[in-house]
Amino acid sequence: MGSLSNTQIEDLAKRMNIPLAFCDFKDLLKYEKLQHNKLYIINLEDELDENGKPNSGSHWTCFQSNKYPNGKIENIYMDSMGCPSPIEVQQFLKEKEVPYNKKNIQSIISDICGYYCLGFGHFINSFPQRTGDLYNDTNIFLDLFEDLDKSMDFLKNEYMLKHFFRSANPKERIPVSIENKITGGNTDSINIPVDTNII
Repeated sequence: MGSLSNTQIEDLAKRMNIPLAFCDFKDLLKYEKLQHNKLYIINLEDELDENGKPNSGSHWTCFQSNKYPNGKIENIYMDSMGCPSPIEVQQFLKEKEVPYNKKNIQSIISDICGYYCLGFGHFINSFPQRTGDLYNDTNIFLDLFEDLDKSMDFLKNEYMLKHFFRSANPKERIPVSIENKITGGNTDSINIPVDTNII
């Protein structure tokens, strides 16, 4: 595995039953209307550089806003490097402080941020054993991985991530091994405002 383009992400999202609403540069969010219970994958670059030329992209991150039957809305921003959301996401969600993960799960030398976004999107939306609570499912997803600010075991994280991309058909599966490592680039735990119930 290596870095993914937006079209590759869109294709994988369909195959993984991820309700993807958006996959593009962060500054293009302003043209979108918020769709609840759908995943947004953003590239942290703007569409154009300071000279007005197209950017090639950098790091993929994602967020989701869930609306429950009782009308309650919860937002979460997930960056595999454990960083808070950019201003464009805050403006899009109309929230000053978007809850986010602080756990760094991606090696700085890898470029597999798109795969982490897809794995997260699948887990919170389509994984059969999910709880249906956005914050609880986010914590469970993050617990699958080592915090690379405390551990150097990035191979374990890449091994765990690979399992999200195995075929649903056991006959088509290629054995996942630690030696057949993912190569790629960026890193997650949850940091949310004190009035929310995530730990």
